[in-house]
Amino acid sequence: MTATSSRIEFTRRSLLAGVGGTAAATTLGFRPTFGQTTSTSDAYPGIEGEEIELLIWDGGAFVDNMMASVQEKWRAVGGGTLKFRKVPFGDLDRAVRSANQGGTGPDVFLANAPNVITYKSLNLIEPVTDMFSKEDLEDFFPVVRLGSEVDGEFYGPSTNENGQALYYDRKLTERYGIKLPETLADAWTWDKWLEAFKEIQDGERKRRGTDQFWALYPNMGNTGLFFSGIYPRSAGARDSNAWKMVSDDGRTASGYLDAPEAIAGMQLIQDIHHKHGIAPVSTQKDMFYNDQVGFFCGVPLYFAPIMKARPDIDLATAPVPYIKTPIIHTGSFAWLVNRQTAKMQEAKLFVKFMGSAEGNDVVARGWTSVPIRKSMIAARPEFQSKPMSLFVDSVSEWSVPRPRIPGYSELDTAWIRLEADIVSGGDVKALAADAAKRLDAQLRRYS
Repeated sequence: MTATSSRIEFTRRSLLAGVGGTAAATTLGFRPTFGQTTSTSDAYPGIEGEEIELLIWDGGAFVDNMMASVQEKWRAVGGGTLKFRKVPFGDLDRAVRSANQGGTGPDVFLANAPNVITYKSLNLIEPVTDMFSKEDLEDFFPVVRLGSEVDGEFYGPSTNENGQALYYDRKLTERYGIKLPETLADAWTWDKWLEAFKEIQDGERKRRGTDQFWALYPNMGNTGLFFSGIYPRSAGARDSNAWKMVSDDGRTASGYLDAPEAIAGMQLIQDIHHKHGIAPVSTQKDMFYNDQVGFFCGVPLYFAPIMKARPDIDLATAPVPYIKTPIIHTGSFAWLVNRQTAKMQEAKLFVKFMGSAEGNDVVARGWTSVPIRKSMIAARPEFQSKPMSLFVDSVSEWSVPRPRIPGYSELDTAWIRLEADIVSGGDVKALAADAAKRLDAQLRRYS
């Protein structure tokens, strides 16, 4: 097992143990109803059916259809009309921070999960600890709690969990006689992965007669801490300065973001694009769909598009490479109650509903992602076998929240710029030091 094995409290196999009857029923085509027959008075005492306004990400028809399903399920337990105030994702953090200025704010925020601690520090959100029993909290994947627990209070469940893994075509690796790890217990460090990446890229370029094939697309074109932020964190031991990225009080990046081990992780980002040349500098998101790269780091959401674009692929997954400490980021959006709402009880009951299995099911399925509760895995057969089971394992064993600091948005913005400069070929040590210095000035506002 990996170096973190002693901290593992459960695995996908243990999640399924004890719910074999449910799992068996699922394989026969039955889907559990997750308590939908429970009476409203028992599950949501005090519900009034009032209209609730939600501030949400404007994700177009995809999110609109998902929220229409949420509305239907919410009505079924006695809830009222859901009214939506929609903003682009890039404006979501600013919209939450200013929601109560100049008028009545929304009752519930659907916010970027890493910002929970930010909104708590700004006194914008109300804890919902009283809405969830000890059994509820224990049923959540640990990262769900870790992302929303601040000073002993729980502020709201996430919408889904993702996990990360490398997607690839097994026919490609079999062509070169390379057997890759398929479980976390057998995961490879970056040094070993680089050997395989180079062999496959060299072989494929020769076979295809072109240099327009690369071994790796590191993050499917997504910038920000979710994917590439694991490089500097992975380079350090757990709880080292590099692993933390920012000081415990969230006010200092110098000595953390630019720690020697973190710089080694950033240098690897640059090297895979330039020195090793196994990843394209381009950010064309369709490269794996077009068979121009051998591997990419993705989340469960990409499974269906891959199969549609490449129906003949023998799709497989492998654990994400790591430098010293295995790590992935997860967490998506979070349901949070506006502390200024005039409908506090109704808003808290809605968040309770969205943290239930019946409420979370429609959202997790909508994002084709790992649900937030361990008990729900038995109703998702796609996550009980390869290649998708690796995502559940990664959530269970390797997953940690992105740095839990009030200035998360500032950190993420600084990282996006730093990563772009690194990939462009600048001096990594100098770039990291400059980014840390600029970030220090921004984080001091949370003192």
